[in-house]
Amino acid sequence: MAYNGLSFVFDGIPSEEYGLVLYDLTYSVRTEGMFASPVSIVEDRTAARYKPLFYGTTQNSPLEFTMTFGANQQRSNNYKSYDRYDLSVIASWLTGHNSYKWLEITQPDMEVVRYKCIITKLSHIELDLSSWAFSCTVHCDSPFAYTYPETITYLVNGTADFVFRNRSTYNGYYMPKLVITLDSGYNTFSIINHSDNDRLFKFTNVPSTPLTITIDNENEVITNTAGLNLYPYFNYNFFRLLRGDNQLEISGSASVKIYCEFPMNVGG
Repeated sequence: MAYNGLSFVFDGIPSEEYGLVLYDLTYSVRTEGMFASPVSIVEDRTAARYKPLFYGTTQNSPLEFTMTFGANQQRSNNYKSYDRYDLSVIASWLTGHNSYKWLEITQPDMEVVRYKCIITKLSHIELDLSSWAFSCTVHCDSPFAYTYPETITYLVNGTADFVFRNRSTYNGYYMPKLVITLDSGYNTFSIINHSDNDRLFKFTNVPSTPLTITIDNENEVITNTAGLNLYPYFNYNFFRLLRGDNQLEISGSASVKIYCEFPMNVGG
């Protein structure tokens, strides 16, 4: 899928810093691009059955696409190609990192999402023995882009019902980070997701309050401001969300913050 935006931001640095804009060098009205990563089927086929033993599917092949960019109009008008020093600076900006970085494409339908990626290949494109453009391979950490971080806060004193909308386009469970601040004297807290077969997330008889508890549900890590071991007081049902609306029932006296970066299937 070709981009129609002009610029991009990688690791917090806009492409304009280097006089670069996005290019499309296909010279074709018809273009093709990866929109969704492939789904793998997990199953066994045996000689005695005409149907497979079907276990499910997986969608964890990382999204990968090619991005082409080059000199902007001002640089082109000044006939200022990129010399070897410029190439070195651009390569240092885009490649050689030992962690995933954020890539943002500046165009209207990409304003709410960004990619978490590593640039694995970078090559320059020459015209008349001068470098004017570049091509790189963008390797993402997952099949998805992500929405920008947002925090949803609930204040509860007793029991309250909320509808939480999971905007992810992933059909599996989404497990956001939670930060729960228990009020003094209130040591039991729970969230029931009625949309997920009444799944119960609960802390019971927490030994010290007030207390702020941080739960990394995806990695099943619980930390808190008092340095307590809270696993014995937890029912081990880590918080998760179905795609779409989730009917939540929250009980206790606390502030609850849900930190989200929803995975979105926007292709590359």
